[in-house]
Amino acid sequence: MCFSLEWFLQLLIFLVVICGIIAILRIWIFPLFAAADPRIPATINIIIWVMVAIFVIYVCASLLMCVSAGGGLFPRIR
Repeated sequence: MCFSLEWFLQLLIFLVVICGIIAILRIWIFPLFAAADPRIPATINIIIWVMVAIFVIYVCASLLMCVSAGGGLFPRIR
């Protein structure tokens, strides 16, 4: 098995998505009893942070690939 940067990148994204799903399930399985339902804004907040974390992982991986002369994940814009 080859442990490349792409493999590590996919592993990190998989872990971020799994943690986001677990956080959403914890919100919806154990509801808070309050006057206003905080589950929907909390779910949207978790989804936004998962997308931000995936973007940061892609950018950091691309920068590491450029530093190591691997080319990067994003195409060059001229």
